[in-house]
Amino acid sequence: MQLDWNIQLLDWLMQRRKPTHQLSLPAIQQRNAAKLNGLLAWYFLGEKLSLSRVVDRTCTGRHGSIPVRLYYPSPEPNLPLIVFFHGGGWVTGSLETHDRVCRRIAQATMALVVSVDYRLAPWHKFPLPLEDCYDAVQWAATNAAELGADADRLIVMGDSAGGNLAAAVALMARDQSGPKIHRQVLIYPAVDGTLSSPSHQRYTDAPLLSRTGIHYFRDQYQRSPQDIHNAYFSPLLADDLSHLPPAFILTAEYDPLRDEGEQFAQRLTAAGVPVRYQDYPGMVHAFLNFPRHCSAATAAIAAIGEYVKAA
Repeated sequence: MQLDWNIQLLDWLMQRRKPTHQLSLPAIQQRNAAKLNGLLAWYFLGEKLSLSRVVDRTCTGRHGSIPVRLYYPSPEPNLPLIVFFHGGGWVTGSLETHDRVCRRIAQATMALVVSVDYRLAPWHKFPLPLEDCYDAVQWAATNAAELGADADRLIVMGDSAGGNLAAAVALMARDQSGPKIHRQVLIYPAVDGTLSSPSHQRYTDAPLLSRTGIHYFRDQYQRSPQDIHNAYFSPLLADDLSHLPPAFILTAEYDPLRDEGEQFAQRLTAAGVPVRYQDYPGMVHAFLNFPRHCSAATAAIAAIGEYVKAA
């Protein structure tokens, strides 16, 4: 399926700003701190849905305080609990960049969504961002009743690098007898630090995420090349994927990460983990963030909603 002209327009517009791998570290920090409001945010990221309540809080992890944002779709108690990790290559992204998509997920799933503002590389390299995410999941599970949620319906979710973190958190929880995770939802996840799947060669200059950018992000996150083969860095390379939570894995056709997402679904299935896998034809990396330009974004959010409600 060919790229929709709206995606081609989006890619052209996004290329008007300097890519992350060409920025200085202070410039990256400044971009991360930027507020995303106004007409441009509306044009690129869609409308900002109103919810019952949105609350900013902090939780405490082993490395200090972690900002979190809670999205309540309803005042009802005992909501399903989603802990969400934003994408951005472990280097960029924030509560602000994924505010709109978290609102849409909360509305579609009728779950409390806890978005985690974990520490970023290269200032904080692997495994520190992952440990922030794991600690946030522990906090959410421990305090679920106070938050108005049900710890027995705990789901980890993330997109891109956030999908990597969600998959790694599920592995850690299994290995360390951590919180009981009911499901994992991995949205075009980065699960193989070797970057060796065929789609990395097929889509070297794909819209919104190029091979050059992927290499940059991976190298900022790792402490050394040895980290790439750590299962918590590259969940696809884990020796044992059994006894993990059932998964819903979404990929995009024109995404360098597409094949590793499919391979992860296949390996989980082979290990006896129930998996739903959905590839979106004609779509590109990060398409859920751009509902005005990517026709399948709304359908993908609806599919996530259906999966969570059925679970």
